[in-house]
Amino acid sequence: MLRDERRLAIPSLGVCLFASCIAIGGGPLVTTSVSADPSQLLAQAGIDSIAPTPVVPRPAPPSAQPSAPPFSAPPFSAPVPSSHQRQRTPFTLHLHGGLFAPIDVNATSPTIGLRFGKLVLPHLQGGALTGWTLRRKNLEQPVGSRPGLNPQRVLARVDASLVPAMAFLQVNLTEKRFLVPYAGIAAGYEWLSVTAHDYRTGEDALASYANFAWQTWGGFGARLEQRLRVDVEVFYNGGKLARDVTDSSGTWSETVAMNGVGARVGLDILF
Repeated sequence: MLRDERRLAIPSLGVCLFASCIAIGGGPLVTTSVSADPSQLLAQAGIDSIAPTPVVPRPAPPSAQPSAPPFSAPPFSAPVPSSHQRQRTPFTLHLHGGLFAPIDVNATSPTIGLRFGKLVLPHLQGGALTGWTLRRKNLEQPVGSRPGLNPQRVLARVDASLVPAMAFLQVNLTEKRFLVPYAGIAAGYEWLSVTAHDYRTGEDALASYANFAWQTWGGFGARLEQRLRVDVEVFYNGGKLARDVTDSSGTWSETVAMNGVGARVGLDILF
């Protein structure tokens, strides 16, 4: 019985001694480890054992690039024409000449004139007109009794010049045919200048008349090209021109009637 107890006691004593040694040797180690600075511990440790695993940054996803807007053609707009390219309304110039016969005189007189205007509408034009009509009358006396042509001696001469200044409107009844019928009317003033010379006495006399007057006309034009035509027209001039005369007996009004008809041929030009 004693022998068995000693055998069991020996191992227990050895275990106790081993545990005491561990406690004695490990105590200072634990105390040192606790009181030591963490940086010293890291220095004592191996570099490979404490180096952090390098973190490879993940590539950032590509940012969304703003997509270019789809191409779209700009809205079409017609070019604005310059002031020189804009279509302007054409002007008209009518040059004419013919004969005029006052009713009271019952004799023809040469006349020339012009009408300058602008197209107000495609078939309507307006503007101003003027002209000149010359009337000459001689006081004559036969020269003897010579046979043949019966020459005459001029004793006195009277020259009368009629000048109108009027505003007018003219309507062209068509613009698409070769023949263009048209009609017009004008109103304004007329001036009549009369110069008389008496060869027997050498005396000269001058008289001027003026008053409201008007004209109307109608005719046909033959188109030579798009902007040129030849016109033939008849016209009527109406007006009674007057002047004031003062002498020893008082002041009175002297009038000259310029009512008459005539015919003209002219050129109508668009430009």
